[in-house]
Amino acid sequence: MNQEFAYGGIVFNKEGKVLMRSPMGHWGGYFWTFAKGGSDKSDKTPEETAIREVKEETGYECNILSIIPGEFESDTCTTKYFLMEPTGVKVEHDKETQEIKWVDEEEAFKMIEQTKTLKGRNRDKQALESAIKLRDLLKVNSGSENVI
Repeated sequence: MNQEFAYGGIVFNKEGKVLMRSPMGHWGGYFWTFAKGGSDKSDKTPEETAIREVKEETGYECNILSIIPGEFESDTCTTKYFLMEPTGVKVEHDKETQEIKWVDEEEAFKMIEQTKTLKGRNRDKQALESAIKLRDLLKVNSGSENVI
């Protein structure tokens, strides 16, 4: 797999809240962001990397609903995200994360504003905007408000 990319997930629960994580020590200037990371040797696909990273960094086991269109650049890498939903299985998150929170979309955008770097803020805002559009499109196409 391409090591220039990180892979991650933007997770929405059935109440429409988004899962945010606070990296330990606000690594890289991020106060709140989404779970993501590089591929491990055991990962065969970007999807496996994203699912593993979300579980490690948030403690939530998730299913992928769709790839989020676009590639999102920060100061350190380019990230490809997947739209995800939790399966209900929760374990302890790893030491790279100091806190996780389920928040509404408006609060998520406010939390992202705390990121110190412009590229990092823009990456996370653009990724969240794309995730919301995709989630809403999937709801419309399914004819259900409870798809996610």
